[in-house]
Amino acid sequence: MTLIIDFYFDFISPYSYLASTRMPLFEQAHAVRVNWLPVNLPKLIELSGNTPPGMIRNKALYSLRDLKRWAAYLNLPFKMIKPGTFDSRPAMRIAMALEGEERALFSQAVFSSIWSGEIDPRAEGWLKQVVTAHRLPADWLALASDKLDDNTETALKDGAFGVPTFILHSGRRSEIFFGIDHMDFLARACKEATRSRS
Repeated sequence: MTLIIDFYFDFISPYSYLASTRMPLFEQAHAVRVNWLPVNLPKLIELSGNTPPGMIRNKALYSLRDLKRWAAYLNLPFKMIKPGTFDSRPAMRIAMALEGEERALFSQAVFSSIWSGEIDPRAEGWLKQVVTAHRLPADWLALASDKLDDNTETALKDGAFGVPTFILHSGRRSEIFFGIDHMDFLARACKEATRSRS
């Protein structure tokens, strides 16, 4: 039985971008199946009683330095976008309408396009630019799912209060991990779950 990880994310989250770049190799290294699950981050934060990092000055300053540190560590291009200046929901609804590998492919394209600075998500027609630049099917732009809020409610019930959040389903129980800095703990939990099955 394959281990399953639910990966909750929102395109407005730069930490989700960083985590998304690690998911393909993580999936291979630990023989897991990753469910890419879009959520409405502002709504999740509100429902969970959390506070956005940008609302706390010192936390916002720290996060910017930390993001640059992580991007350098992972050798990734990174350009900070001022929080609250673009609406990720159209892209999130397209992602929700896709499934499996197509959802992962689209999500990776959106993340890399906007957080590398390649495409400005505040510009008109930015999603079309993403689809064109990554040679994705143009008909994906016409897709939209109304299930984004349902996913957000499910994430809340799973214990999420922000993104990236990972839920490891190992058969016996589910375990939650929050943040890119906890992916090593997630990896260790995957190894332990695999050992316990053999």
